[in-house]
Amino acid sequence: MAWTQAVACVVWIVFFRVSGHPFTPPGAVWPAVAASWVLVLGMSGLLARASARGDISIVGPILALSPVFTVLPDAVLSGGRPSALGWLGLALSLTGTISLSGAGTGRAERVRSLFARRDTLDALGAAFLLGFLAAVDRYGARHLGPPSYLVCAHGGTALLTTAIALVTTPRGVAQSFATDNLLTVVSHGLLGVTGTGLQTSALTMAPAAYVNAIRRMSALLAVLLGRALFGEPDLARRLAAALLACAGAACLLLAK
Repeated sequence: MAWTQAVACVVWIVFFRVSGHPFTPPGAVWPAVAASWVLVLGMSGLLARASARGDISIVGPILALSPVFTVLPDAVLSGGRPSALGWLGLALSLTGTISLSGAGTGRAERVRSLFARRDTLDALGAAFLLGFLAAVDRYGARHLGPPSYLVCAHGGTALLTTAIALVTTPRGVAQSFATDNLLTVVSHGLLGVTGTGLQTSALTMAPAAYVNAIRRMSALLAVLLGRALFGEPDLARRLAAALLACAGAACLLLAK
């Protein structure tokens, strides 16, 4: 992750050099920038562990809960609150997550079993951190502008993750410079900087819960890929959960 963040930071530095766009120093907004480093690090770690050890068709719909965790911090930081239709969208996302446990008798026990899974808990933690991150990103981007905020966020995250990697897995850092790995890292960084730039620009125009919900429509793709690539079970139930999450995202979009 360190090198993909570094690639994204370099791209934004090049943007400033080529375009002549003025850079806005963080100033009083630096706590939000620093918070984004920690939130990205924690969220990415939990999400990677959940995806590696569990079913991505479970992880996707659970991660779709992140807009629920965005509402309160976004209201505090930027004054953004969902409308009535937006609240309906959040309720649909919650319903979709609960439906992962199945229907019929013993529902309470199955819900407990669902949230006893390690991949579920990791994905839930990632959703919680991602919800806060969306609110912090919106706050930072509205005060500094997306380019200035992102160059600081990517640069700080790259330095933090590199320091941790050098201490914990120095051999992994060296292996990342191998030709095959380097191509993957650069490609990931270029894709990431594009997606993050568009998302952060959107956050300056709409409440964070709305933007975050649209991102989470990827839950549907996660279920289909989990079935196609890994033969994960319970396709119908997990697909229904993902569709409910997507319906919630649609409500949040229409609420704007």
